[in-house]
Amino acid sequence: MKHGIRLLALGIAIGVNGAALMAVNASMVGGAERELASPQVERIVIVAKREDLPAHQTMASQNCPAPRAL
Repeated sequence: MKHGIRLLALGIAIGVNGAALMAVNASMVGGAERELASPQVERIVIVAKREDLPAHQTMASQNCPAPRAL
């Protein structure tokens, strides 16, 4: 009797874990399909001359190694 209950519990645990794994897999596949279907910009670069920057952005432009990128 004890052996049968343990096997039943093991079967239920395997079934629950399998269902959870399939749900996670479906979610990841759906997210990847949405990501590939929608074109997105990877990076946005704001270009301006250093003289055109307001005073509060001067520190950001001084820390930037590129001459025209903010």
